[in-house]
Formats: sequence, C-alpha cells, structure tokens
Amino acid sequence: MKSPHVFTCLMLLTVATAFARAAEDATSVISAEALAQASFTVADAVASGTFGPLDGVPGRPHGWTIDTARAGLRLWSVQLAIPLDGPVAAGDAVLITFWARAERPPPDGTAGGIIAVENRTPGSPKLGMGGFTIDGEWRRIDVPFLAGVEAIPGKAVLAFQLGDRPQRLQIADVIVTNHRRGVRLADLPRAAIHYPGREADAAWRTDAIARIEKHRVREFGLRLLDESGRPLPTATVRARLARHEFLFGGTIKGEFFKPGDTRWRTYRDTIDRHFSAVVFENDLKPGALEDSLSGGDDHVRWAWTEAAAEWCRQRNVAIRGHYMVAGVWGSFASRDRSTDPTLRDRLLSHMRLLAEKAGPFVHDFDVLNHPVGWSNPPQTVRSVLGSGFYTDVIREARGLTDRPLWINEDRTFNPGFQQDHYFSCVQELLDAGAPPDGIGIQGHFHSGSLVAPEEVLRVSDRFASLVPALMLTEWDVMTNGDEDLQADYLRDTLIAAYSHPAYRGFLMWVWWEGAGWRPEAALFRRDGSEKPNGRVWRELVSERWRTDTTTTADAAGLARFRGHAGLYDLTIEHQGRTATVQHHLPLAAPPEPASVTVLWNETR
Repeated sequence: MKSPHVFTCLMLLTVATAFARAAEDATSVISAEALAQASFTVADAVASGTFGPLDGVPGRPHGWTIDTARAGLRLWSVQLAIPLDGPVAAGDAVLITFWARAERPPPDGTAGGIIAVENRTPGSPKLGMGGFTIDGEWRRIDVPFLAGVEAIPGKAVLAFQLGDRPQRLQIADVIVTNHRRGVRLADLPRAAIHYPGREADAAWRTDAIARIEKHRVREFGLRLLDESGRPLPTATVRARLARHEFLFGGTIKGEFFKPGDTRWRTYRDTIDRHFSAVVFENDLKPGALEDSLSGGDDHVRWAWTEAAAEWCRQRNVAIRGHYMVAGVWGSFASRDRSTDPTLRDRLLSHMRLLAEKAGPFVHDFDVLNHPVGWSNPPQTVRSVLGSGFYTDVIREARGLTDRPLWINEDRTFNPGFQQDHYFSCVQELLDAGAPPDGIGIQGHFHSGSLVAPEEVLRVSDRFASLVPALMLTEWDVMTNGDEDLQADYLRDTLIAAYSHPAYRGFLMWVWWEGAGWRPEAALFRRDGSEKPNGRVWRELVSERWRTDTTTTADAAGLARFRGHAGLYDLTIEHQGRTATVQHHLPLAAPPEPASVTVLWNETR
C-alpha cells in the first residue's frame, strides 16, 4: 500500500499535469499592449490612476498605480477596463492572471476588489466575475471562471472594480487565457481569498456561538399526563427536534412536485431532511401566478403549486409568499409602460390574487420586493405612482391577509447608497404608520464582495433598530469553484445570523445544482451528494442545532430539557408502554411547563 505522502505527490502531479496540458492549448485573449491601452474611470469617488514605470520592481517595469483616496458609492465607482481582443464562447474556461500589491491598504480592512469580465452593452452582461485580496507584497493572482455569455468583439473588457474602499494598489502583467472546454475549472490555479473573520480562531465566532446558546437554546418543561389527566412519574422522554421554528430553507419549484413524478424524489427528500421552510422561486410572482391559473406552461401550473403546498403542509414545512408587489421595473410592470394609467391597478390586482390563492397556505408574505432597487437615486414604480404608494400597498395588504408582511431588498450588507436607501424606505413606512412586520435582507455574493461577519452583525443591528424582526431571504455565494471559501462563508453567515436575536430565518436562493439561476452556489449536486457548503449546512442546521436528547420526568410527571425551538417528536416510555407525540415548543414559550397528553400506541 502506498503511503499518504505518495498519494499526495500523485495528486499534485495529476493537477500539475492537467494544468500543463491546459496551458499548451490555451489562447491569449488580450494583446501585449492591452494593459497600457486600458481606460481608467472615476465616478463618485476621489481616485487617480496612472500607467508607467514601477520603480524598484525587478521584472515588472510598467503597470498601473491606482490610488483611491475616498471610496465611492459602489465597486464600479473606480474602474480600470482592459479590452479583450480574442474570442470567448459561453462555457469556455478562462484564466485571468496578474500581479498586484497594496502600497496602502484600507485603514480598517483588506485590500483588493472585484474583477468583472463583461460586454459593454446594455445591461453589461457578464462573462464572469471574481474577487481578489492582497497585502503589501507582490502576489500573483489567478482568477478562473466559466464564461456565462459569449464575448462580443470590440465590446468585451476585463474591468478591475476598486471603488468600495480607500486603498493604493499597483497592478501589472495582466494575462487572460481561454482554455475553451478542454479543462475543468478545478484544474486551473486560483488565488486564496481572505475576508476578515475567516480565521479558525476568530474571536467574533466564539462570541456568536455563545450568543446562540443564550438566544436560541432554552429550557423547556413538559408535564406528562395520561388520557385521564394523571401525571406520569419517572417517564422517560426522548425529545427530537423534527422541524426548526427558525426558518432554515431555500427555494422550490412547483414543477418538481408533480403528482406521480418520481424524478425529483431525492430533491424532495433533501428538503424534508434539512429544511424547515421554503419559498417558491417563481410560481407566485407577478405574471407566473396568472399564467399558472390560466393553464400554465412547461414550468408553472397551479396544480403543481397546490401539490407542493400540500406536500409541505403534511411535513410541517413553512412556505414564504414571494411576492406581492415589486418596486423595481420588471416584465410585469415594464418601464416603457410606466405612464400606463392601469399600472397601479395591475400591481394591486396581483397582490389581491396572491392573497386569495396563497393566503391559506403561506407562513408570511413579501409585501414589497426590491422597494429601492439598484439605481441612485431610486427609479421605481413609486416614482410614477407617488411617494405614498408603498404605504397604500401595506395598508391594503393588511385588509387582505392576517399573515406577517415583510419587505425585501438586495445588497443591504454592502456599504453605500442601496443600504442607506433601504433604511430610509423602512423609516418612511414607520413614519407613515404602515410598518412592515419584518425586514428581509438578500445576499447574492461573489468572492470579491464578501462582507465580514462582524459587518453583517453591525448592519443587522442597524436595521433591527427599526423593526426587530430580520430574515436572510435570498442567499447564494459564487466563488468560481473555490468550494472551501464557499463553505467557510456559509458557515460564518449562518452562525452570525442564528446568533442575532432579531433573525427569524435564513433561506438559500440556490441550494440544488439542478435548479436555480446560479448552479455553482448550490449546497447539493445534481445526484444529491453534498458539497462542502452542504456539509456545513448539515453539520450546523441538521445536527449541531437540532436537539436530540433524553430526559426523565420527576415524581410529578415533569420533564425538563434544554433545546432549540420548534416542532418536537416526543417518544415517551412509562411502565412498559410507549407513545409518540408531536408538540410545538416555541422560543417564546411561557415559563410554565407545557401539558402533554399521552395516548399509548404500543403495549409491550
């Protein structure tokens, strides 16, 4: 038998050989003069960029020095754009390589930024994205990605986006090679990404775990009674948490619950094992709901939505209602119809229909989705329908449903205008006497924009000061194949959110590789096997935070145990008899013991 060292050497040799073969077949897609021809732009930051000699840098005589003295409102406030001049097709494996160092890092963070390879056409469609972090030493940075779209000749650029932090960087020797489809992404080299707080011994994590014990675990009391109301002294109780009260979950598609369709059995079984809540990805959205009720298409039919809802009801899996009204312009309320006098009626008509059809089975509703959007200043339907439109939406929704109403927005943890606009929007609703019941925070991250867990907690405190009920409603992380980074960030954001007393849930927007807009972000592969981030989910949500304990009642039939809140399967044994009981034990349960009547289902 070979030693572990031999296996390690063989593995490294295999990877090196694969990359060597890939390098032989690679084609450069930028010219030798591309770096010197790059364009440097500044929007709302204070920054300078110069190309020229890099004094005292052996072998690297020329490059860009980019000095951001004051950060802008967004990453692309400071950009260095390098034109591509070679072909890239959708699905090609591309490797970006460059050298960089931080002459002056940010005063309170890590130097670096985002790399976006995009077509400079409407919407800036991305071929790929990646992030990098650097220190004061010259480092080689490798960023691989699979191209999502084809490069358009004369329009495709590699853009360094550096506007979100004050720093002074130097960048040199930029190379972009297209390996086409002859190489796996895993065979290409990649640079390590650091985010503050990733360290194994990070102090914030120790504090957060202690807060979980304080805020999420409590002592429950059960007074065990027989069918005549008499206590069961010294009964043995196994208490197993069957379904978290906290909404741990992800998106679903109604079509995967077609009656009699067994192709998605593993998908459904995974939900049953690991989730306490789901949210329809598209089935209840404006347009899709109306289509499904009028006959549907290959992907949405009301019968499938009902089947999914019934499946969840039978298993006590909560369903979030996504969504009633969107602030941003979309296919249902497109910008070119913004002056249509029926716009308001069409938006509210969907809200009424959703409340009628989904109200009986949903746990809560996203009453306003993307109320501020991504523009500065905001360009939303409220701009046309009046500043009081969102207030009107919430007030009318109160008359349609008794379910909690949530507001939901993206990029809330990132500093800048979107976070501030969202905060102001919620404050305006409070001032108008139309408060939402909860604040939903989306998180669609890429490796170069990972927010430190301590910043996640700080921003959470800020929003909880408005409404003390928060939820991470849409979570996915793209890392260009760096599955360890993906797993670590999920671990840390799960711990941070569960440790904060305001949070009510954490939902993945992509969790299954075969479903969702970003397959790479999934927890589980198409065959149901778990990825490293799936292992994190299982170990935390389904194991560490899922109580399974045994206790014995006292002489008065009182049993006590500590655990996480939710629906429990109780197995009770007393004098040779066994009973199985389900009982909900909420986090906000009264201090008095819950009375549980035991009906025996087995005699020994």
